[in-house]
Amino acid sequence: MSYSTALVRFNTGEISDLMSGRIDTEEYKGACKILRNFIPSVQGPVSRRGGTRFIASAKYHDKKTRLYSFQFSATQSYLLEFGDQYVRIFYHRQPIVDTNGNPVEVVLPYTQNDLDSLYFSQSGDVVYIAHPSFPLRTLTRYSQTDWRTAEVQMTDGPYLPVHTGDITLTPSAVKGNITITASADVFVSTDVGRHVRIMHPNNPNVQWGAAKITGVTGPRSVSATVFDDFPFLNTTASKAWRLGVFSATTGYPAVVTFFEQRLILAKGNGVYGSKTGQYEIFSPTSASAGVTSQYGYGYELSSDQINDVCWLSSGRVLAIGTLGADFTLETAGGEGTIPMSVKAQRHSTYGSESVAPVKVGSTTLFVQRYGRKLRAFMYDSNSDGYIAKDLTTLAAHITYSGIKEMALQQEPVPVVWCALKNGALAGLTYESAESVEAWHSHELSGAFVESIATLPAQNGGHDELFLLVQRQINGETKRYIEVMEKGIEEEAAGTEECFFVDSGLSYHGEQVSQLAGLDHLEGETVAILADGAVQTEKVVQNGMISLDTPAAIVHVGLPFTSVLQTMPLAAIGHDGISECSTKRVSGLLLRLYKTLGFSVGSSEHIEKQSFRSSSDPMNAPPALFTGDKKVSFCAQWERLADIRIEQTQPLPLTILGIFPLVSTYRI
Repeated sequence: MSYSTALVRFNTGEISDLMSGRIDTEEYKGACKILRNFIPSVQGPVSRRGGTRFIASAKYHDKKTRLYSFQFSATQSYLLEFGDQYVRIFYHRQPIVDTNGNPVEVVLPYTQNDLDSLYFSQSGDVVYIAHPSFPLRTLTRYSQTDWRTAEVQMTDGPYLPVHTGDITLTPSAVKGNITITASADVFVSTDVGRHVRIMHPNNPNVQWGAAKITGVTGPRSVSATVFDDFPFLNTTASKAWRLGVFSATTGYPAVVTFFEQRLILAKGNGVYGSKTGQYEIFSPTSASAGVTSQYGYGYELSSDQINDVCWLSSGRVLAIGTLGADFTLETAGGEGTIPMSVKAQRHSTYGSESVAPVKVGSTTLFVQRYGRKLRAFMYDSNSDGYIAKDLTTLAAHITYSGIKEMALQQEPVPVVWCALKNGALAGLTYESAESVEAWHSHELSGAFVESIATLPAQNGGHDELFLLVQRQINGETKRYIEVMEKGIEEEAAGTEECFFVDSGLSYHGEQVSQLAGLDHLEGETVAILADGAVQTEKVVQNGMISLDTPAAIVHVGLPFTSVLQTMPLAAIGHDGISECSTKRVSGLLLRLYKTLGFSVGSSEHIEKQSFRSSSDPMNAPPALFTGDKKVSFCAQWERLADIRIEQTQPLPLTILGIFPLVSTYRI
């Protein structure tokens, strides 16, 4: 007996083999066994991803590199290439150069081994850079070609808790350059740059003075410079003193963000906020020990878990991810005579990896400890608290190697891109309001993806995904910056401008029979789309290829294969066919949108489809196809019948629906 069925949505994405038996779930109806180099939309259809365009080589091919998106305004966005002790700046896909034509670079202290631990947060034209082994640093844009970096010169704090023992500190003067003497061993040579706060009685109140250590004479004596707004009251010894949190002795902030108009820093289990609107001043009180809402604060997270902070995310509250738990932090009071209070609350004990989170609306997406799960940290009105939903439940295999970096692309499809530790690229089409959480895997023609970042496109309207990829080209290791194209524009009427090759380049001009400028793909076999028609693949020699037919619009790059394989067909017929039945797909209708040149069949055998008719001119490619296409399908009888669709040519493919005719035989 034969039954027709319909697969009309693919927005569950690729799911794990462990879900193969869950034919009772709603998710199964929109799931795929394999979804490689395809991007499912929120609405349900699935489209082949665009190719990646070669932008530039990294400065060093033999050293790691990391990307960061710097968005100065709605119309000005920059891609920053952080490498071994440098950063280079790209604008509209081109490196910014000085008057001599040399790329604009800024010297930084970070080596290639430090790049993975960098944490960024931007405010206007300044990006703050945190690293646990280096003082907090800024990178500031003064003009298109003038970028500068500097260590952040913090004033008065943040501090460790007040000393409670009998050791005293004595300043030699109340202001200027002074000496501070301790009654016991307190200081070490790496305390240079550390802050010191000392309190003296000032009946009926007290007065705090503060200074920055400029030199260490010995464990009981240091030279220091007093902060102008915090002179010491006198030069007597005091048991009430505090040392700064950050120094080469104790380490530097590992995480940085902004919250409630404050600069927020985190180190270990401590979270420290600057004064409101004064990002480099962390005074916890006034000189007279008064506390209002404008002053900075410090808070140590405590629970029965390891609480070193891994990430911070601003929103209605400050979300905090630590190694052992997830917290929220809020401030209250601080007005008039009411002291300011800081409250932190633990919500879960999943723990986190040191991967910067992604903010999607009011939800924070973070990587759970060990890197294999992506969770959505959000407010839940039912429990009146925050929950951390697992977004990898259905597709745990995709992120099993671990997520090391994330980037959000909001348009044209909302996708959270993930660079994995094994060098692969994964995407999550995510729209919580529509309950869409669809994973898809991507292979970039042998590339190892090291870093990713997203920026608004030059012409607006969508976001672009930039990738730093490591490739083996002609037997040598290369590192390239590439950008993933849309593949095909919505208004496209033909295939001339389709871009479905990796690390590719395009030519527009007079008709030519040879193309040069492909040195970055020397010795590689490349796919060619010339004037909208697919030509024979060629090997790049001396940076050149010869075309089969002269063309004026050519796209050349590494070929890649897109694969969609459905889950085994189940619940066939009006009463549902038992899983014990054998099945055979005896006919197939595909509903397509702006598509050409793909193959379809089963997992055992596929056949290439033709879109050329007798009425098409022989000297031009066939037109893009939109509509229903009947496919002759000759499959074997089997219990686990499925459908496999592949696209290997540099052409578009969008699938709106799959409508198989299934013959069944009950055992």
